Amino acid sequence: MLAMVATASLLLATLLLAVLLLERRRASGVVRALGVAQARTQELTRLLRLTASDLRAPALSLLGHAEHIPPPHKATLVGVCRGLLDTAEAILDQTDDPGAKRYLREEAIAVGPLLDFAVAQVTAQLGPSGRVWRIAAGLEHVVLRADRRALHQVLLRVLTGAALATADGDCIDIAATTTNAAWCLRIEDEGAGLAVPRVAGAGVESRGLGLGLSLARSLMQAHGGGLALESAPLVGTRALLSFPIGRVLETT
Repeated sequence: MLAMVATASLLLATLLLAVLLLERRRASGVVRALGVAQARTQELTRLLRLTASDLRAPALSLLGHAEHIPPPHKATLVGVCRGLLDTAEAILDQTDDPGAKRYLREEAIAVGPLLDFAVAQVTAQLGPSGRVWRIAAGLEHVVLRADRRALHQVLLRVLTGAALATADGDCIDIAATTTNAAWCLRIEDEGAGLAVPRVAGAGVESRGLGLGLSLARSLMQAHGGGLALESAPLVGTRALLSFPIGRVLETT
């Protein structure tokens, strides 16, 4: 009797082991398939982001000089360029993971040189332009503790928005204000160029976050700060990039 029980137990154990090995083999196949799918997804994401960047450049350049386009063709061309830019920014936003925690590689960053570099890049994207960039004195002495790449992306997107909302000859002012709790970089434009969609409301209005500014806002939030945009009719638009005062390492 005991021999029969032992034999049955051995057979059952052997069967369970065979099932376990089969399931492990299947699981291994699934893992390999998932790895291939993940690699393909990553490559597709990379190609999509490259395509989006290629779409942005000519669209920004044409929009930056829309005021010089003859009236019969201006509306059509501006609409096409806006569509290209919206598509590019939608791709960049959708291929970025907004739910992922952003790990900052913090270092001491001189604000002045980073601003100059960002302004030069935006100007280069738009092509020859008569926009006047006025950077307040003293910003060259400000040093922040921040992630350089993230801050550069924020500046590029906010300054691009300001450039597209203005025309040749308009001024874009960049200055800073300090409170007990925060240091704020203020970017103001005269808003005489292309119209930028606004959220309906009376008086001062808060603009919807377009042109990839949702990513800029999430990067500012990762620094413990924020991004606020306001616009008023016949006045222009103001963007406020706020940082906790503890991130200011040096200022004069």
